[in-house]
Amino acid sequence: MAEDKKHDKQVPNNVIQLGPTKCTAEGCSKKPAKASFCDEHFEWFKAGLITKEGMKAADFEKKHYHFMRAKKAA
Repeated sequence: MAEDKKHDKQVPNNVIQLGPTKCTAEGCSKKPAKASFCDEHFEWFKAGLITKEGMKAADFEKKHYHFMRAKKAA
């Protein structure tokens, strides 16, 4: 019984979150699902609309226009 009390004292109670707690995309506060992005921004990342750091691509407007047209057609 004395060993049980000793074991309880050894359990750490300061757990630190290792992964990101919100989407990496700028201005998004959703919970990440894949590769540190929420579902919507992961789709944007795969289409090249945003970088892996979460910033908009240099030609974002053009890519977004084509992305929306392709999504509408599908």
